[in-house]
Amino acid sequence: MMVPALEYARTSDGVSIAYFTVGSGLPIVFASNIFGDAHLYRSLEWQHVHGVTDGLSALGWRVVRYDVRGMGASDRNPPDLSLDARVRDLEAVIHRLSLDRFALAGVDLGAATAVAYAVRHASIVSRLVLLSPWVSGQEMFALPDLRVASGMMATGDREWNVFTNVLGNVASAFEDAALGNEIAAAIRQSTSPDRLAAYYSASADIDLSDLLPDLNVPVLVIHEPAFPFGSLDLCQAVAKKIPHAQFVVVREKSIAGTAHHGHVAAIDEFLRSGVGRESASNLSLERSGPPVAAPSTETRSSLTAREREVLTRLASGLTNKEIALDLRISVPTVERHVANLYSKIGARGRVDATAWALRHGLLRLGS
Repeated sequence: MMVPALEYARTSDGVSIAYFTVGSGLPIVFASNIFGDAHLYRSLEWQHVHGVTDGLSALGWRVVRYDVRGMGASDRNPPDLSLDARVRDLEAVIHRLSLDRFALAGVDLGAATAVAYAVRHASIVSRLVLLSPWVSGQEMFALPDLRVASGMMATGDREWNVFTNVLGNVASAFEDAALGNEIAAAIRQSTSPDRLAAYYSASADIDLSDLLPDLNVPVLVIHEPAFPFGSLDLCQAVAKKIPHAQFVVVREKSIAGTAHHGHVAAIDEFLRSGVGRESASNLSLERSGPPVAAPSTETRSSLTAREREVLTRLASGLTNKEIALDLRISVPTVERHVANLYSKIGARGRVDATAWALRHGLLRLGS
């Protein structure tokens, strides 16, 4: 894996913020979640971070990730951890990159920062994507998994190790013990018990009730049932408060495995729907990786019935083995169908195939 180099921006209150960019094309900036998006990307192979970042960059987006203050490679001991302070982090990165218009996204705590920023700077935010958002920090910390994990917070080294191990495995939905342990190690590298306790306290005070109705940009709200730090009720409550927000459910099998495919396809489709014809053409030309053949207008009809069945299941997040079991065919047969349909639709992998299925009506967002 090529680890992107870090650069630094300085906030208006003097805090140093680490960030990186990957890909080329129109920019999408992710407001940092807890523990630092740049830190998590550079520290471990977690597809929930890597898959979304790499998938979007492969589709022609310039993706920006950074570490929120107090976490990762950003300044570890800033005096202010409030939502306003986190917005200053984002403002510093945007200013450093000289971005005059861009798409903005945020996951969980990062979604709160993205909302606050978009309300203040609506003229330069083209579209806003909120993944697993919530209205108030108190509601977020009341979620069962997070409530139990947070209740174990302690300052001693042994207690800190136990707490981070539990939190890491909660983050991986207890589906991959090795990944859970890697996330735990990344958490310990990113912050300290005292700093995390202060960050939690500041986060619990966040309330977006008055900000959400003031959003004046197109908004997509995404709920992922597999994500342990969100819920359908919390996401729906957010969507209901935002004028004309779109709401989708990404139903995929595993946060540790393929859950990022639906995110990438949903985000890509939403953002492209707001891109002008000239910009969209530039996006297509700026796709990274080897060139792919553009599918003809007859491509959809050229797919066999079985290939369409395989594609819809693949785009829904099933593995080749799961597709084989569902269709009662062998794994090699699935692999053959996948290779054939990739060739027909001009896809380099699952991300391209999922986006193609969405655009051609074979898969509906939230299905």
